Amino acid sequence: MQYYKIERNDTMAISGIGSNYNNVYEGTYATQKNNAVKKAEAREAASAQAREAKDAREKATSDYYSYLQKNYDCMSNGNVTISSAYLKKCSGDSEKAKELEDFLKKIPELEKQGYEQLSAQNRALGGTVTYYQQTWMVNKDGSIQSTVYSVTETEMMNAERMKKGMDERLEKQKEKKEEEEKAEEKKGEKAERAEKLDGGTQKVFVSEATGQKMTVEYVEAESELEAKAMMQKEKLEDAYYPKFDRNI
Repeated sequence: MQYYKIERNDTMAISGIGSNYNNVYEGTYATQKNNAVKKAEAREAASAQAREAKDAREKATSDYYSYLQKNYDCMSNGNVTISSAYLKKCSGDSEKAKELEDFLKKIPELEKQGYEQLSAQNRALGGTVTYYQQTWMVNKDGSIQSTVYSVTETEMMNAERMKKGMDERLEKQKEKKEEEEKAEEKKGEKAERAEKLDGGTQKVFVSEATGQKMTVEYVEAESELEAKAMMQKEKLEDAYYPKFDRNI
């Protein structure tokens, strides 16, 4: 009788199966790993392209702003602020750029007309405009908002003018105190109280002189110092400023 040992053959068969399984597993893992690496590289490349495109747009906007400053005096004296979104649009759109620059060209004449009109009105009332400054804001939709800050001297004696100014300030303080007391009694009226406390003479009208919607507001100040202080508080929410100015 002959005897056969199959243990060895079974071991070899099992060993062969295990080897094949490991090869398949390692191959699948390597493929998955390569795919993951490729996806990560693709995401990184896309992110790098997006950053480059953003940097290019920001550079184009910055270059265009520098161009405007060099070519238009009204841009270099700080009296004109432009929305970042609108400036970016203009830097990549020749028609929008022309529209903006046509307006900037008209600013000196618009300011001259504004000064002459205000001076004529005040002369008729016995006053002389001793200070006149106009600011301009171009909003993100291209509409224009302008504010005229002026000081008018009348023929009143200095002492009388000072007394009148003091009386008006005291009256305003009195009114302010009364309004604050009312506000304490009624909640939710803060916005209304702020409206009542606003001082100054203001007139608003809309003009189509530039082919764009333009709102001009007139604010009369007591002095040049007060007018400049009010101008400092003017703010366009998304105004464009060069990067080197942002941290000043």
